[in-house]
Amino acid sequence: MSVLSNLFKRVEPVANTILCRPAEKEEFHPALRLILGSGGKPADEVAVVDFLRFALERKIGPQDIWVAVADRKILCAILPMVNPGRSMLMLAPSYIAPAARAAAARLIDAVCTSHQRKIHLAQVLIDLADPAIPALYQSCHFKTMAELIYLQANLRRPMLLPSLPEYFSWQTYSSSIHRQFSDSILESYRDSLDCPSLNGMCDIDDIIAGHKAAGVHDPTLWFMLQENGHSRGVLLLSPSPQSDTMELVYLGLCPQARGRGLSDLLMRQALAITSQRKVGRLSLAVDSRNAPAIKLYHRNGMQRICSKLALMRDLRKEIH
Repeated sequence: MSVLSNLFKRVEPVANTILCRPAEKEEFHPALRLILGSGGKPADEVAVVDFLRFALERKIGPQDIWVAVADRKILCAILPMVNPGRSMLMLAPSYIAPAARAAAARLIDAVCTSHQRKIHLAQVLIDLADPAIPALYQSCHFKTMAELIYLQANLRRPMLLPSLPEYFSWQTYSSSIHRQFSDSILESYRDSLDCPSLNGMCDIDDIIAGHKAAGVHDPTLWFMLQENGHSRGVLLLSPSPQSDTMELVYLGLCPQARGRGLSDLLMRQALAITSQRKVGRLSLAVDSRNAPAIKLYHRNGMQRICSKLALMRDLRKEIH
């Protein structure tokens, strides 16, 4: 029996006193401090206020918070952020005390069960500092998808748009060419090293809806690279409403376009567009196993800032 299973067994006598439910109004603030905390310490007031500003812009309300309570004490809290594309990102504490992990497991299950009729995939991003936390989610039917490395480049000088090779052109997104973008994104997934375990898990329209929901969707920042009218790759950018940051949401090349230096062309386009929009930083996340992409980003000035473990639970399998 695992250490985690032993832990759950030891606390089972009090498990029946734990209630998992939506938070009450007076619980919003302490629950947010718990969710946003680090190193076992609750977040300070500045972090809570900053998050509430972000939540307001993303139309996320503290009324969506769920808590596990015993004797009116909050043992764990989760804020499920439901996204377009029938997915849900669960914001949860990065540290959970051993005595509260059984309650946390029950809360994770309660949140997933409450959303399974309208959500296909539940996701969580967690720090790697405490190995007990991934084990906790795995005990709740989450599967590890990837370690994501977060990279960032600070843009201190103006950058010119890259010159295109002969017969190449850019096409920006519009509803009239939605299917071309969809087909190009799907083609770029073939034999890709970028989170390959996700392939086939999501409908392409759900994927695009999720990409549109990242930051502020601006169709003029979604590029398809074409050669003689045929798609060779896509570059999706999105400005963040909370900070001086442009997010590189997705960059992918079709198999026949790889090995031709076109990935560097897409990166130079991303950096130049960010510079011309007078945004100070470009950020992205990449699968730690995707060595070619990491080399691409490093040689274009991106630097590592942190990493997180991405886990996912498929709720479609749980509907009876």
